[in-house]
Order: sequence, then structure tokens, then C-alpha cells
Amino acid sequence: MQLKKQRLDLTHAHSNAQVVIILANQMPWSKWFEPMLAQVGTLPVLLRAILGVQSMNPEHIVVVFNRLTGPQIMSELFKTQRVPAGLKWIEAAEGASLSSIIQVVTAASECDRILVVAGDRTYQPALHRMVSEWDGRRGVLELATGSEPVGLFALSHEAALELGADWKSNVVTVRDMHRWITQKAISDGPSFVDFRLVEQDCWQEISMPQDCLPAEQKLNRWLVKPTDGVFARMNRKISIPISRQLIKFPITPNMVSGFTLGVSFLAGVSFALGGYWNTLLGAVLSVWASILDGCDGEVARLKLQASDFGCWLETACDYLYYFLIFAGMAIGLARHSADREYWVWGGALLFGAAATILLAWFERSRLSGKHPEEFLAVWQKKAEKGSSNPLLYLGRHCEFIIRRCFLPYALLAFALLNLTWLALYMSAIGANIAWIISLNSRFAFSAKSRTATKRPGAQEANPLTV
Repeated sequence: MQLKKQRLDLTHAHSNAQVVIILANQMPWSKWFEPMLAQVGTLPVLLRAILGVQSMNPEHIVVVFNRLTGPQIMSELFKTQRVPAGLKWIEAAEGASLSSIIQVVTAASECDRILVVAGDRTYQPALHRMVSEWDGRRGVLELATGSEPVGLFALSHEAALELGADWKSNVVTVRDMHRWITQKAISDGPSFVDFRLVEQDCWQEISMPQDCLPAEQKLNRWLVKPTDGVFARMNRKISIPISRQLIKFPITPNMVSGFTLGVSFLAGVSFALGGYWNTLLGAVLSVWASILDGCDGEVARLKLQASDFGCWLETACDYLYYFLIFAGMAIGLARHSADREYWVWGGALLFGAAATILLAWFERSRLSGKHPEEFLAVWQKKAEKGSSNPLLYLGRHCEFIIRRCFLPYALLAFALLNLTWLALYMSAIGANIAWIISLNSRFAFSAKSRTATKRPGAQEANPLTV
């Protein structure tokens, strides 16, 4: 095996680091179709694999390619201007074994584990996280669907050395890797291998052109969050087709967030103008802001441009939506009725909204940490465990009311019936109940965390499953 394009220098890999090997050296079944360059979500499949593992923050990413198709693949990928800096490229001789590749990479690094990824497949992001967060207590982690290898493996440093030295195993393909792991499980016992079964819907192998269609369909399904309710899923039926069109242009998720905030601002202004038709227009714009609210996250996941900053920006835009809509409702009602009571109710509403938002902002950072997008799932999981607390029980079963996917439709119904004044009263009461529940959950979760730390070996379960 020889090196190409870059000298393989992984000497900076430190202990507990991960080095990812992406296999792009398979020969295509036809000279007219290169699976690595097949477009899924407007990105080549191999680039999706690269960007997907980049989100795991590995120490190094090494892409293995062959002499015949490698130059073309590299050229096409660099044209996208999305290839991460510092990517390592290895040219593998024809028939080079995966064992020898792993031996070279392991010898060049001092990493704690080696991750192996098949570059001709699309993966649900949760699979990348599952492999990245593997505890490494066993020698090897393999994901499979039945007896079919998914194409994601994790090897401890010792297991990587063992595979690299096992030149007789003739491990070349992903299925060869699966065979070697199965044999190790038989010879060394199940304690050596961590097998995890995943659904077929979580990944898609691309070997021929017709595989792209199910890959696109699965990608659409991956855009739906586990916490999406009925109204959120209804919004997705409109937002996903919109997002599919947006990714064809150089539009970033943050641009979509900014545009959605602009729609929210127009909705607030329409509410503030008052009158039946202006209020109804504001309610309609509010619904569109709700639909478009899903597009920034969808574009981020389709183009693999998700970031912590983008998540916090989206959250800030969501919170501003509430202020704009609630302030607009209060101003519009007060201006057209000259009733000061609306200013009082509006002030109470904005106070409750501000208190709830501030508490949620701090709780999001504390509960979800490095994954702020998981805040709702984590909160729901903890609230379920505290169902004996009446406020947590109420919050868990009523929190959908204040979500951006439900509230706009409720406001639209009130506007159609010319009952926006009632919506203002109910929102003011609900917002002040919401911050009380948020404060209660903060103390309740903190108390449980302190209790859990006192019990040896206690550990919070991961709320995400695949």
C-alpha cells in the first residue's frame, strides 16, 4: 500500500482520541456509476460520510481510495468546497487488505480507538453518535441489521493492533470485517464484541443508481424528530419540500433562521395594527413562521451544516417569536379598544414569557450540554420520571400547548372567531404557570441529580434510542 496526496502523519493523536478510517476504495460495479459520488440531499455520498464523522470531532479522518477512481472522487469533492481541512488521503493498492490499512493508521497514531466507516452508505446521525460515544469496554463495536453489517465499526487500540497483525484473515471488504468479528466472538467469547442491532431504515447502501431513491426517502424521515407531535408532523409535510428546494441554492441554515424571524416580525406588526383583518393576517403569518421554523434545522441536517451556534440562534429566534406575537396582540387590542386592561394583561403575559424563556435558556445549557437540540427530549425524560410531582405532571402533558408548532394554530382559530382578547388572557395565565413549572422542574431535577450522585454507579440513561 502506498500513500498519496498527503503524508500520513497522525503523531498528534493523543490518548482517548479517535481516528476515523473512511473506506472509499471499492471498485464501482459500472464505469458509468460511481457510488461515492452519487448525490443524496445534493451532497455526494462520500462527502456525507466525511461530514457525518466530522461531527464526532475525531482527532483525524483518513480516507482510503484506489488509484483508478480516487483522483476523480477527490476532484469532485473539492469542487463542493466542503471538504474539511486536514483530511488525510491514502491510496490503497488494488486488493489491499483492511488489515494492512488499519496497521498503517494504528502505527502512525497513539489513539485510543479506530473507527471504520464504509463510504458508500448514508447513515442516520444517531448511528455516528452511537459509535462515537461507545464506552470501549469490549474490543470491537459493530452495528448490524440482522446479519447485514451497517458499515460502522469501532475498534479499541488493542483490537486494531490485533486485526492489523492478522494478515491471514484477508479482511478487504465490510463483509470480511463482519466475518472476522464474528469469528473473534466465537473464539474469544461474547465479551470481546459489542454487537448492536439497528433498523434497516437507519442506513442505506448505495451500489447502483436506483439505491438513491430509498436513500432520499430515508433522509426525509430522519428529518422528523422523536419529539415531534401531530402539529409538528403536519408542518413537516410542508417544510420538508420547501427545505428540499432551499438546499439547491447557497442558502445556509442561519439565513433561514433570519428569514423566519422576519416573518415573525411581520406577524407581530400585523397583530399590533389591530382590527379583525390585520389580526387574521398576523395569525396567518404566525402559522407560516411556525412552518418555516422547521426549515432551518432541516436544511442544516440535509446539508450537514448543523452547529451549536446555529442551534442557539434558532432558539433565540424562537423566543423572539413569542415576544413579537404577544406584544403585537396586546398593542393591537389596546389600540382598538382603548381599554387599559389589555396593557395590564399584556404586561403579565410578557413577564411570564420572559421568565419562562430565561429559565428554559439556562436549563437547556445545563440539561443538554453539548447537544442543545436534545433539550426537549431530555426534559421530557426527566419529567416522566418525576410524574409524582403534580407540577411536573402538568408540564409534561401540557407543554405541547406553548410549542411553536401548536400555538400559532390556536391563535389562528381565536383570530377567525374574533376572540383574540380571550387568547391574550389565556396566554397570560399560561405563561405565568409555565415559568412556575420551569422553576419547579429546575429544583426537582437538581435534587434528583444530587441523590443520584450519592448512589455509587448511578448513571442517567441516554434519552436517545435508534
